[in-house]
Amino acid sequence: MGTNGFSQAIHALLRRIRDRRDEIEQARQLPDDVVEALVETRVFTLGVPHALGGEEADPLDAMRAIEMISAADGSTGWCVMLGIGAGMVAGQMPEAGAREVFAKPAWPKALVADPAGAAVRDGGDGLVVSGRWRFASGVTHADWIVVGCVVVRDGQPVMTEHGPEIVHVFLPKSDVEVHDTWHVSGLRGTGSHDVSCDGVRVPAERVLSLFQPIPSQPGPLYRLPPLSIVAPPISVVALGIARAALDELYELAGGKTPTLSAVPLAAKPATEIEIARAEGALSAGRALLYEVLDELWQTVSAGDEPSMRLRALCRIAANQATETAASVARLASTHAGGTSVYNGSSLQRHARDADVITHHFTQAPHVWEDAGRVLMGLPPTAPLF
Repeated sequence: MGTNGFSQAIHALLRRIRDRRDEIEQARQLPDDVVEALVETRVFTLGVPHALGGEEADPLDAMRAIEMISAADGSTGWCVMLGIGAGMVAGQMPEAGAREVFAKPAWPKALVADPAGAAVRDGGDGLVVSGRWRFASGVTHADWIVVGCVVVRDGQPVMTEHGPEIVHVFLPKSDVEVHDTWHVSGLRGTGSHDVSCDGVRVPAERVLSLFQPIPSQPGPLYRLPPLSIVAPPISVVALGIARAALDELYELAGGKTPTLSAVPLAAKPATEIEIARAEGALSAGRALLYEVLDELWQTVSAGDEPSMRLRALCRIAANQATETAASVARLASTHAGGTSVYNGSSLQRHARDADVITHHFTQAPHVWEDAGRVLMGLPPTAPLF
C-alpha cells in the first residue's frame, strides 16, 4: 500500500476512534474491533521489513500516522506508536525468529525495553527467562511481547565492556501472566499492565539486543540509533494530543461565555494572546522535530553514521516537542474554565494524557543535561544516548 492509500485508510478510521474515547478510557484498553480496524489499515506494518511482508516505511511517514491517530485519541496513538516500534525490531533480530514472531505482520506486538528480567543461559544457544516488567503497553491485544533482561550467571550479572550484558527476547503472549496494574492518571486506555514469567525457555533466534542492535535486514530503518528513533515517535503522540486540545478549545471558545464575563471566551484578550502563543510554540516544536529527524534519516540513508551532535539535537527536539505539547494541552484545559474539570470533557483528558508522556524515560529532564554535555564536546552520562 502506498503512503497516500495508507493515509486515506487512517483518515477513514479517525472519527470512529474519536467517538470511542470514553469507552477506551473506561475499559483501560483498546476495544477488539478498534484493534482489528487498525490491523486492516496495516499501520502496525510500517516498521516491519519488506522481506517479512511489512511496509518498511520512511520514519517520518510513520510519525505522521501516529500523530494523526493521537489527535483522535491519545491512548490509541500510544498503542499504535508502540506497535510500530515493536515492528521495527523484526529488522534487528535473527531472521528465523522474525519469521516466527511476525508470521502475522499486520498484528501488533507489545514491547518493554526496561531490562527488568533475568536470563540464564541454558547450556545451548537459548536462555531461560524470569521476571516482572511494568508498562507493557498494548499487551491486552498483542500476540507477542518483547522484554528486556540482564544475563546472569550464578546469581550475578554477566559483565561486558559496556556494563551488564543486556538482551531482549520475544515471548508468546501465552507465556506471560498479565497483572491488572494499570490504574493511572493519563493514557488510561493503553492497557500498560505489568507482565511476568518464570523459567520460560527462549530459543536463540528470538534473542536480540535493542540497545546495541545488529541489523538483520539491509534497510537504513534498522540502522538508526536506538534512542534517536524511539524518542521522536513518543513525542508525536504528545503533539497529536495537543493539536486536538487546541482545536477543541477553538470549537468551545465561540459559544462559551465565562462566569461574570460580558463577552465570549473567544473575545477575551488574555485567551486570544495565550492561544496565539501556544499555536506558535506547538508549530515550532513540531517543525524542529520533523526537521531534525529528516536530517537523521537522510544521514543514515546515505550510509553515514549520525554524529553525536545530531543525536543530541534529536533528543533536544523530542524533549522540546513533548514539554511544549504538555504545556499547550494544559493551557487549553485551563482556558476552558470549569467546563474542562468534568470527566465528560476531552480537554482534561488531553491534559492528563500529554502530562504522562513527559514522565517517559526518553523525555526525562536529565536528557537536557546529556544533550548539553554533547553539544559542549563532553560525553553523555547515560550509557545509551
